[in-house]
Amino acid sequence: NEIANVSEELGADVKEVARGMGLDDRIGPKFLQAGIGYGGSCFAPDETVLARIHGRTRLLTLERLYEDWREDDLEVLSWVAGDSKPRYLPVSVVTRRDYEGEVIEVQTKMGRHVRTTADHPWIVSDGTGSPNLDVRLAAELTEDDWIPLAQGIDGPVDAPELLSVLSAVESDQLVRVRPSEDERERFTEISAADRRRAGVGPSRAGDIKRNGTLRLEELALLGLSPAASSLGTARNGQFVAAEVTADAALWRVVGLYLAEGHTTTEAGGRRRIQWSFRPAREEHLVDEVVSFWQRHGVECRVYDSRSARTVALSSRIAATWWTGVLGLGRGSYEQRLPDLIWDQPAEFKRALLSGLFEGDGSWSLVNGGPSVIIEMGTISRELADGTMRLLGDLGIVASQRIGRTAKSTADTFWLRIAGADQVERAIELVPVRDRAGVLASIARQQKRIAPTGYRRFRDGATAWTRVAKLRRTPYRGPVYSLEVPAAHTVVTTGGLIAHNCFPKDVSALKQLAGNSGYHFQLLTAVIEVNELQKRRTIGKLQKHLGSLVGKEIALLGVAFKPDTDDVREATSLVLAARLAGEGASVRVYDPVASANANGKLGGARVCQTALEALDGADAAVVVTEWQEFADLDWAGAVKDAMATPVLVDGRNFLDREALRAAGYSYEGIGR
Repeated sequence: NEIANVSEELGADVKEVARGMGLDDRIGPKFLQAGIGYGGSCFAPDETVLARIHGRTRLLTLERLYEDWREDDLEVLSWVAGDSKPRYLPVSVVTRRDYEGEVIEVQTKMGRHVRTTADHPWIVSDGTGSPNLDVRLAAELTEDDWIPLAQGIDGPVDAPELLSVLSAVESDQLVRVRPSEDERERFTEISAADRRRAGVGPSRAGDIKRNGTLRLEELALLGLSPAASSLGTARNGQFVAAEVTADAALWRVVGLYLAEGHTTTEAGGRRRIQWSFRPAREEHLVDEVVSFWQRHGVECRVYDSRSARTVALSSRIAATWWTGVLGLGRGSYEQRLPDLIWDQPAEFKRALLSGLFEGDGSWSLVNGGPSVIIEMGTISRELADGTMRLLGDLGIVASQRIGRTAKSTADTFWLRIAGADQVERAIELVPVRDRAGVLASIARQQKRIAPTGYRRFRDGATAWTRVAKLRRTPYRGPVYSLEVPAAHTVVTTGGLIAHNCFPKDVSALKQLAGNSGYHFQLLTAVIEVNELQKRRTIGKLQKHLGSLVGKEIALLGVAFKPDTDDVREATSLVLAARLAGEGASVRVYDPVASANANGKLGGARVCQTALEALDGADAAVVVTEWQEFADLDWAGAVKDAMATPVLVDGRNFLDREALRAAGYSYEGIGR
């Protein structure tokens, strides 16, 4: 396939190249056919990765990553075996395919779990600290296996000192600006002619001088800076600083919001951010939130109810920035960590976590002491996932327990930090007034017992958590895979590190190499090129049809090879899903495998004959080299039936010259 891609670039014919190579009897012709690749193992769609797309770091499900990725400038958090910390590395492919079969939920002693297909590979150790690691399929994992957990993060921190609120301004808003004193002075120095050219006549200039406010578009046309200004949507309403200092105080307030906050939209479009605290013992948190916003020129209202003391900030711009730009949830069910926190220094991550745990967490003595545990609960799966990852960045391994409290209609995710070493590392998550008591209690421990759910084999190294259970369930739906060529791993849900996906055809070889400690570089290239072939097939169709939205595409062949009804790992499953993702309508036909494929091809229509599939098609793709397809009347009945004579011969199976002579736009592989 790689030779085929080079051949296309050079104008050569890969079939001739392969014929020449095959004349060498040391090579032979048998395995030199170019094609559109094979399938592979995958993750469930709701498993997550930390991804950098065009420099922006986001915690995304694989389903969302596939939707947002445009095949360039993508990195995900990965781990190179032997390194102490994970790092962001480039991704070569992201794929989606429909799947029907068994998925395995790999559950660990620390309560973290990830769902994959049964043949998905995992990196494991024996729990002794040996540098020799194995690669084992999900279905083969046992309670003797230990899986790596991401700890810390390797790479520079690029955190801005100021965060702009201007990005929250909506296009339909009339925004008023109170410029800084320097910019007001600059306004008076602008000539009347220049003001008129900016649409500010003498009367309007007088209003600006009296009121001290301009419209946002006037500020821009006059060339004045919004720095150090404040923004509002009403003449006498709430004004918000155009820039917010990105310091520990901000992230503490964000953490308190994740624990105790929500955002509402009222009649007339008025939006309000609120923090609700207990009337007793949390007055200092009320003061902290109010004083933070006051430092940025924003007034908050504090009011009491029977069960809470609430801080309310009423501002459409602030609320839009809070939820739309920072990405915080509107309520407890949808709370999530803001994307910006992933690239902040450790002190700011601690500040956010301290606010989150002080608002929604607690600490307690174990059996009366001296051992201490720190706990927090949330009903947001995304917040629990992000919090475990963020704690891992600080070298803290939290366990997770999922359950329902009395009268609850949703699961609660309980995160727990235990062990004297960990509690000391996480002491900033304990309220200031209680820290001395917590430290004094654990100091009374005569012996510190090693944790049972995870291990660190040397100082600062990656943590490992033991496999506790495999839960097998039937599944029908899309599954996703990705490949990180430089590391062959990805840090997935809860910080668990999994191997990249690879197909069954090479799994035995990959496992043998891993068992011996050998890094098999060739297999990485095999996987990457295989996935590239599927992407190139989509590109070939787009070359002739442009956008595939609304186009009718016929896939000829479903089975992974002719003379079989086996559709496991078949390329057709991946292609059908990718074409559907591009907006195309897909119809498929296979002489014997159609029944097995029914229900595994997403929304594709399974046809009873090849001509039915080709009737009205804008293009056809030969996926499996069935002899029946070579025997079709391509120059006559097929061409008359198709809407557009575009053919991608994914197996270089048909007579190229005859098809071109018949008027087809023919695309082979490497030709």
